[in-house]
Amino acid sequence: MTDAAPIAVFGAGGKTGTEILRHAVRKGIAVRAFEHTLPEPSDRVDNVEYFQCDVLNDDFSSELEGCRAVISALGIGFSPSTAIDPPPLYTEGTRRLVEAMSATGISRIVVISAAFVEAQSSVPAWFELTARPALHKILAQMRAMEDLLERAKGLEWTAARPGWLLDEPYTGEAVISDERLAEGCFRCRHADLAAAMLEFVCENTWVNAKPAIARPEEDRFESMTALKAELGID
Repeated sequence: MTDAAPIAVFGAGGKTGTEILRHAVRKGIAVRAFEHTLPEPSDRVDNVEYFQCDVLNDDFSSELEGCRAVISALGIGFSPSTAIDPPPLYTEGTRRLVEAMSATGISRIVVISAAFVEAQSSVPAWFELTARPALHKILAQMRAMEDLLERAKGLEWTAARPGWLLDEPYTGEAVISDERLAEGCFRCRHADLAAAMLEFVCENTWVNAKPAIARPEEDRFESMTALKAELGID
């Protein structure tokens, strides 16, 4: 498969997925965008072909034909209902992606996991005490997804482990470290994560690895008050 072949991006309508498309277009990298509910035309990234796709139920193998890699920006938004009973997007969704890749001869995949699937020394104690319990079932799915990728034969995978995601502009200053967040790093901007995931594919780096991605941010983004407000935790 040549470098000119497109990259399939799943979850392409979300915040990270949209940033992946934007980075790719700016770099002249061909992409195919897959999304459960297609964005309105005005919200789509120019020069990108979109496909409507439910990864849990649809057969999308034919749309993957000719792609060189898959980037999965699939994610579960946090809410009381998803915290209690999250849909199997990371587990069953990733399994179906891997099966479709096998059927079409694609071996490279990059997915979004989370730094918090295991203990991190740089994570504030209050986050461990308040947020981690609320995220328990979602994080358990992410751990299971990583296990699934590690067990798959012939797969070249990367499980990106961002810090707590932040919807702020791209910086290009994300610190990437092996499995655990670098000291002083807790949050990761969607745009910085997107650029890193695209680079992992294009440069073929961090293969069969779990790179943690984050950067130091201002207190207004990292305070307990800010994070609790984002999570809806009193």
